[in-house]
Amino acid sequence: MNYYKNMTRLDFLKHASHVAAGLTFLPHSALASLLNSQETTQINIDRLAAYQIVLPDQPSPIEQQAAKKLQHYFAQMSRQDLVLRHEKEYQNGPAFFIGQTQYAKTQKIDLQQLKEDGYAYHPAGTNLIVAGGTGKGILYAIYGLLELWGFRMYTSTAIDIPHANAIRIPKEERIVIPPIQYRTVSYPDTRDPEYTNWHSLSSRDDWGLFVHTFNTLVPPETYGKTHPEYFSLIDGQRLPGTQLCLSNPEVLHVLIASLKEKIAEKPAPTYWSVSQNDNDQYCRCEPCTTLNTKYGNVPSGSILYFVNQVARAFPDKIISTLAYWYTRTPPQNIQAEPNVNIMLCNIESRRQRPVFETDPAFSRDLITWGKLANNILIWDYNVQFSNLVSPFPNLHTLKPNIRFYTDHNVNSLFMQSNGQLGGEMAGLRAYLISKLMWNPDADDSALIDEYLTGYYGEAAPFIRQYIDTMRESLLSTGFKLNIFGSPEDARDAYLAADRMNDYNALFDRAEKAVANNPQRLTRVKVERLPIMYATIQIGRNEPADTPRSMFAHTPDGKVYVKPAMKSLVAQFANGCKQDGVTKVRERTTSPDDYQASYDRVFTKVAATQRATSFGKKITSATLPEGGAAQAQRLTDGIFGSWESWSAPDVNWVAYKGQHMDFVLDLGEVIDIHSVQMDFLNAQAQPDWNLLVLPAYVAYATSTDGTTFNDIIQANNPHNPNPKENPDIAKIPVQSFRADLEAAVKARYIKVHAESILRMPSWHIRAGQPAWIYTDQIVVT
Repeated sequence: MNYYKNMTRLDFLKHASHVAAGLTFLPHSALASLLNSQETTQINIDRLAAYQIVLPDQPSPIEQQAAKKLQHYFAQMSRQDLVLRHEKEYQNGPAFFIGQTQYAKTQKIDLQQLKEDGYAYHPAGTNLIVAGGTGKGILYAIYGLLELWGFRMYTSTAIDIPHANAIRIPKEERIVIPPIQYRTVSYPDTRDPEYTNWHSLSSRDDWGLFVHTFNTLVPPETYGKTHPEYFSLIDGQRLPGTQLCLSNPEVLHVLIASLKEKIAEKPAPTYWSVSQNDNDQYCRCEPCTTLNTKYGNVPSGSILYFVNQVARAFPDKIISTLAYWYTRTPPQNIQAEPNVNIMLCNIESRRQRPVFETDPAFSRDLITWGKLANNILIWDYNVQFSNLVSPFPNLHTLKPNIRFYTDHNVNSLFMQSNGQLGGEMAGLRAYLISKLMWNPDADDSALIDEYLTGYYGEAAPFIRQYIDTMRESLLSTGFKLNIFGSPEDARDAYLAADRMNDYNALFDRAEKAVANNPQRLTRVKVERLPIMYATIQIGRNEPADTPRSMFAHTPDGKVYVKPAMKSLVAQFANGCKQDGVTKVRERTTSPDDYQASYDRVFTKVAATQRATSFGKKITSATLPEGGAAQAQRLTDGIFGSWESWSAPDVNWVAYKGQHMDFVLDLGEVIDIHSVQMDFLNAQAQPDWNLLVLPAYVAYATSTDGTTFNDIIQANNPHNPNPKENPDIAKIPVQSFRADLEAAVKARYIKVHAESILRMPSWHIRAGQPAWIYTDQIVVT
């Protein structure tokens, strides 16, 4: 299905909710191609140097900024300065009239139609009037003019400055109004002020509170003990820190009072979020359930009922709330107040094709929300969050997704990507998303080519072929792209071995093409990092001795790490650091942590081949996930990577909701000096993740397998409650080691790891089964 297959440009303009009838919409990056010689006037650079920049006599700060940007970049292009003066000082001669000059007003330009961010070019003889809306429209107009002249900003540090003998200016009036009023993308580069303004991005300063604000407005630290009834009732128990009890009138009173205080402290922002916390533990009390039943039998019913009441208390502000996860399905029998913004999130959608193809349920929800609210912001997801430096071939879906949103009453977009530095194709993604938010009708393929050519030079054709080849492989295999997936998932699809060989060959050619240009060579090497990452992540899970595996055996059966894999890990980690990457995964794992995680694997694999436990038999009393055969991994000599904690790799052995109990048979009675097992810990959101450390691990020895000696117990020294012990998130792996004062003769070792079994009351998912993960038992 192609949603826009039969949609003409006129149809699109009719449906886009914020493009006024009869206006011409032109994106910045398309101005140069759309304004042909018949629509523009060519002016020699030397002649243009005679132009003046004329400002109103009392210019606004944004008008002054726009004029100075025009002056600055013209000088960069021509090495000549344009004179900048106020209108009262202007006498005659060709000029750029910037902003709301008297001259512009005499030309009867309708400035109201420009709203906040729109702008107009109005030729008047040899003069060009440049007008803007009440926001930053005039500044965006100047950057649009620069792009017409051939300027490009690819990243905050990469600006392409043309050096032409002549440039063109419009000879007919052009009016540009963006259909999306609020436009943001979360790459750090897009927060650079010059990048933000150049690409017409909105500011987060418009928000007093952004998302997940229930705990901010009604803090569980303040009210949890004194008023537990303010919070979710689940399985008969009030759980402060989960969600709010939205049927409780006292909660409404407390939240409104709290919000009034925050607005008084920061009165300028328009948007204030009153929205659920980032968990699914909504209140199941009888009054909340009654509200949900009344409004469509969905949890969004009580949310919208509550937020409507808050919005009535703040008629001059926009109160935003989330339609996310358990509240994504819209309610019935209720309308949003005019000043309620619905922030609709499609976190569940697959990304191999546009969301209207992969997620019909979300598409229906969007259409229905569009009938309940006149102010909708889409929170979209555009990278693989579990693996930020991983191939994620979804570029072809960005344009159809954005056009689908604007066609259904969406006037704001937050395109979440990597909030950390770097990541897969970060520069291209930021550029493409920014341009498409400004004009959803822009040619996305042309924009990609524009960026690749400008940023990578002679290497561009090979990187374009890499992008296209991976996309074709994704679509031909029918693979479903998940924002919380991993390279291992795609090992037989777009990251199959033959495909990976093709990608590496293309990067070899790309590097060769720019070998004499150090800057562009570095850029190409950065784009190769995701392929390195995929090779490592797939390799750690492949069976030993297979071509793609990280591990192999010597002729006498010992395990070793392939030298090429060790080198690749170091090359990847160093490349990430050189690129400024701070996190490899969402919220966790710096490049140094990534290297350290694998260094642990490399060191322990080498050392464990000498352990007496290597290759010995395990007899399970409690079964790990996957059955008894999985327990035998505890002596195979291969360790798990702790950077994989959010989706532990196959070398970790898992026990769900039960203790770990097994007996190790060493094959003969020998002297034992120590026993050690390592356990994996959650390294982000330990109050959410179900992976926990055992309370203790106990070891007992025996010569006959029947009578076991005194138990030696190794305790967990860490309080697992992150509210009481925030540093628990800094513990990636905990060793439970028993060192014997004197050697003990034994053949059998009985092991018991004491799980907490169920998540405790302080945990967001209290009562759910706890998981423990371990990788090897090492006996010396």
